[in-house]
Amino acid sequence: MSISDEERDEYPDGSVKLRNPNIELMDQDILYHLALGSESHDLVEMFGDVKFVCMGGTPKRMEDFAHYIMQEIGYKIPTGTKLMDISQYSYRYCLYKVGPVLSVSVSFDI
Repeated sequence: MSISDEERDEYPDGSVKLRNPNIELMDQDILYHLALGSESHDLVEMFGDVKFVCMGGTPKRMEDFAHYIMQEIGYKIPTGTKLMDISQYSYRYCLYKVGPVLSVSVSFDI
């Protein structure tokens, strides 16, 4: 059973096909839960090398996960520095970047 072009979730180049046509009309991308936007932040500069985004539990759990990933991929940080929460001490989430991996804890209220 083959999938028609209209049913595919991505274009031949691998980019994601937007199912909501209104998104294409937006003048910027906003990641509301992370307080990041394409007008307020240089997302390509900040995260252009990111290949994996891991979102999960508590801030401590995601910090531990970032340390685990750092060990697993052999990522080295400069001597005298340490892994830091780069979310500017947000009360809503924490964000760690370890090479190509983002480790994020977000509180999703329902």
